[in-house]
Amino acid sequence: MSHNVSSTRNTPGARWASIIALCALLITAYMVVGVASANALSHTIVVKPNGHDDTADLQAAFDTCTSHGWTCTIQLVKGTYYTDQVTVYGFQGSFVGAGSGVSVIQALPNLGSPTADPFWAAAPGPANPWPSLFTFVNGAFRISQVTVADTYYNPVPNGWDNFGTPTTYLWADILVTGEQASAAFDHVALVTGPGTFNIGIGNPSTFDSSGGLVYEGMLLPTGWQNAFGDQIPISGTFSVTNSYLYGTDSAVWVENTMDASVTISSNSITSSPSAIAFSDLAGTQVWVNSNQITNVMYAAGVYAAQSVFKYDLTPSTIYVTGNYIESNWYGSGVWFEDYGPSEGLAGTLSAVATGNYLVFDNGCGCAAYQYAGALGAVDLVSAILSWNTVIQGGWGVLVSGGPVTVSGNLVLGTYVGVYLGYYFGAANYAHVTLNVVQNSVDYGIAVVGGSSNTIVSYNLVKGSGLDDLFWDGTGTGNAWTHNLCETSSPPGLC
Repeated sequence: MSHNVSSTRNTPGARWASIIALCALLITAYMVVGVASANALSHTIVVKPNGHDDTADLQAAFDTCTSHGWTCTIQLVKGTYYTDQVTVYGFQGSFVGAGSGVSVIQALPNLGSPTADPFWAAAPGPANPWPSLFTFVNGAFRISQVTVADTYYNPVPNGWDNFGTPTTYLWADILVTGEQASAAFDHVALVTGPGTFNIGIGNPSTFDSSGGLVYEGMLLPTGWQNAFGDQIPISGTFSVTNSYLYGTDSAVWVENTMDASVTISSNSITSSPSAIAFSDLAGTQVWVNSNQITNVMYAAGVYAAQSVFKYDLTPSTIYVTGNYIESNWYGSGVWFEDYGPSEGLAGTLSAVATGNYLVFDNGCGCAAYQYAGALGAVDLVSAILSWNTVIQGGWGVLVSGGPVTVSGNLVLGTYVGVYLGYYFGAANYAHVTLNVVQNSVDYGIAVVGGSSNTIVSYNLVKGSGLDDLFWDGTGTGNAWTHNLCETSSPPGLC
């Protein structure tokens, strides 16, 4: 008997259709398991403001996230969160708001006072609340889309005793410390108010916070002797990007690092005497670029000091590029200084400053501008100061130590355009070339104080109040060649 039934069960096309269907089923099952696994690993804690005191809720969220693992996120909603000090150990995750100005963290008045003297002599926590609104010890985390506000006068009213000196200001608004920590701040707004932290004689203002966003090795080992010199350095990465920082003594402060990487980029910083500051870096690379820094009143827009408390540092380099810095009062633009050589130690800091726009604004009529240096390099291992624009101010470019290359800069209307060797000691093996220096109140380019083996060549200098080019006759091996200028002392340097 013949059967006329058509069947495709065993045809090649049917077999391929079955295989495709099976693969689709397996992929779907895998995706479901994968999503379930991801949900099992990841965790989001939503914290809502209660309107009066959110300290316990924030602390509990961090404690839960820390125990959960690196995929945990603390999510803030719209509103204002009021908080006392929060201390977090080993946080690995994200702390995210709904947007700057949308999720606002506001310090409560009458914050807790430390019990240890100095406060970092004991671990941070409820028994010894450090004078920082948030203290992160170790960990790897990101903070973004939040505003942190500390607007009360004297936020630590009972004071804390730092070697016998009672004070009432915060050490930091957000402090990252420990031995190994990586922290990234992005789209963070920081707003602080006036207080009692005094930045110097004749200063125009005081601050209730010494530091804004601080990355600093502060823990002390057992049996420590020197509260500063014995602090354990911090390693890891630290970045601050796309943020707005207002009204702290140092908006960003980095100190006592070991083999760290630091990036400060694309921020707006205003009304900080020392806007971005570094101290005692060991084996650390720093990039400061594309920031807008205004109303620098006392210290510098970018400031770096080496061998302040530590004397066993390894070489570090700072790159400062493409920033706009406006200073006044006694404020400088960019200032690098290594104290090691003055202590008989080998220098460890190298620096590059290029493409920055540095302007001095004396609109307040309050500044003795001749004391403010727009761009300074003192006793560095090496420095390149190139293609910067300097408008107004005291010392346009000040160099001591060496070797230093000063090239391609435009310096207009400063007290002295380029000063080699004044006040901080001789400048040796400096090369000053291809600069345009105009309308200096005193000298255009000056080589003084025993500076030796300097080359001043191919510069255009004119309109100086005294001499375009000046050499005080000290030092040896100095050369002046192919400069375009109108006056010099001694004659013949043009």
